[in-house]
Amino acid sequence: PYERYDEMVVRQTAIHLSDELWVSYSFQTILDWVLLSVSTNNTLHVADIGCGVGRIIGELASLSPQGKFWGIDTSYQMLRRAKEYWIDGKTIPVDWSHRGLKVIHITGHTLSNLNFALAKAEQLFFDNNSLDVILSSFLIDRLVDPIKGLKEMFRILKPDGKLLLVSPLNFQQSKNWELLYPIEKLIQQVENLGFKIENFNSEILIEEPLDARANKIHWNCVAIVATK
Repeated sequence: PYERYDEMVVRQTAIHLSDELWVSYSFQTILDWVLLSVSTNNTLHVADIGCGVGRIIGELASLSPQGKFWGIDTSYQMLRRAKEYWIDGKTIPVDWSHRGLKVIHITGHTLSNLNFALAKAEQLFFDNNSLDVILSSFLIDRLVDPIKGLKEMFRILKPDGKLLLVSPLNFQQSKNWELLYPIEKLIQQVENLGFKIENFNSEILIEEPLDARANKIHWNCVAIVATK
């Protein structure tokens, strides 16, 4: 289906890859949490399900040259931008002047240990028990069937592998509000699938910028670390 390139890709590029536009990266709290939860000095196989323009998985791949990293998304346009920035090392214009911000150019990376692929969270191409770490942020509440997505993540995770899940729990369907909210219900469902909860934080606050006037979207996120 046709995707609104400007709305999706330019916005995500401005927010997640263009730190020069802002005082600081608005999702830094989540990035720091991931970096604290994942070892960056070995040969881990890691996938980010719902990677968008690839900020989190790209940062991890930059820090772990011996590892193998995958960014997975359902948006071809988002993955194209992620590849341009993290693998092709292109210089990309970022024009959010309609939001009152200056036009800038960002230059990407040339990472050889990172790949991007088009796939649904509910139907992943990885083999059983093949990944050490699975990341998923701002995705699970967007899925029509979150449980099916979590089952797939469990399937492809190695025994003792780690799942890092971040979500504002901003579900799009009433059935998922009923099934997975409040957080105790989500944790119960995750455990029912066979995961063991290591820890969770229900008070991660994200302020996503909207324009030069500092109008923002406030996200109240839950972060879960679970093992298989």
